[in-house]
Amino acid sequence: WARFVPSEHTVLAMAPSTRQSSVTRLFAAACTLQWLQRAVITVSAEAVSGKHLSKDYLTLRYHGLDSGRFGSASNHPFGVCHSSPATCMDLKLWECKHSPGDMRVPYTSYAQLGVLGSGSIHNPPYENMGGSRLLLARDVPSPQGFLQGSSQLVLWSGCNASCEDCTNGTGRFVLLQQLPKCIATAPGGFFGIMYNDNLGQLNTHENCWDSLESFDLETEKHVRVQLLLKYCAFGSVAVVSCALVTLLVWYHCHLKRRREQRRRGLLGVGTGSGAPLPRTIGKATIEEHFPVSHSTEGNQCVVCLLNIEERDRCRRLQCGHEFHADCITGWWTHEPRAGLECPICKQKQRLAEEDSEELQETGDASNNAAAQGHSEAEAIVREAI
Repeated sequence: WARFVPSEHTVLAMAPSTRQSSVTRLFAAACTLQWLQRAVITVSAEAVSGKHLSKDYLTLRYHGLDSGRFGSASNHPFGVCHSSPATCMDLKLWECKHSPGDMRVPYTSYAQLGVLGSGSIHNPPYENMGGSRLLLARDVPSPQGFLQGSSQLVLWSGCNASCEDCTNGTGRFVLLQQLPKCIATAPGGFFGIMYNDNLGQLNTHENCWDSLESFDLETEKHVRVQLLLKYCAFGSVAVVSCALVTLLVWYHCHLKRRREQRRRGLLGVGTGSGAPLPRTIGKATIEEHFPVSHSTEGNQCVVCLLNIEERDRCRRLQCGHEFHADCITGWWTHEPRAGLECPICKQKQRLAEEDSEELQETGDASNNAAAQGHSEAEAIVREAI
């Protein structure tokens, strides 16, 4: 926050010293006239009577009372006035302008016709109501009246429609002795005043809003969007997690079913493993071990739930139960089987191939046991030696 040093390009600069020589004054007057033709615009409807507006201006920034808007500022109050959100307006020298509705301009003193009121210095400054008329002037009130030729700027607030009262030195004001300026008011608000030479080199409108209410609405909208995105991200993670869990459960069940099929000897061709495929009993084996016959007992076939007549073709199982020949064949062959059992009593039906396999397995087991016993005997002999 450097002290404001006026240059040759600004109308808000201090008046030249009265100690200059006549030649210097003449030269300064010529330069000033040339500069005024370039820097001062014509009088507009917002300029007070008899005055000219400057080309350069001050940017007024009101940051409000809500510390949530400037809680991240590194140092108070200057860090607040630099980049925190604010309601902004530009004000030129001798310009009478209406302030935004939520901008509360600070004041430290009150004057009547240029005479400073007694006991009216407020530190910290008070705040005017929002939406008042403002005037930027040079005439400084004092206990004796206006100080003519002062280099200080005066910000008047609460003026009438034409700012005539403030021009005549009646109203509330604050002296601007140093720019840029950041003011902490008595109610707890922050008010920044920044100089702009209107040459395009200075940015005094950073984070400016039409009103602080619009900023709060935009912030609330942003928070809602962030919350919605957070919920969407959480929902996406939950959906993906459920999908992965479902996939893992399905894969586990699939592996379990495959192991059960291998255990029961029902795994089909094309598994890609080098193990020999289990035997599947077909119609030829059933015809060989359970030939067709005729029943005279009048039993009921539990497959089709019809009685077995004398002329019907039937098959008698090893357990003595009878079925229609086609019924029991279809029952046993509708899915691959490595063994046959009775649908009624669940007795396993013995086939000739199974007997030979069992005998072979028994012989192999005996040979393995004998070989193992021989190896153990040799080991005992070695230990004894």
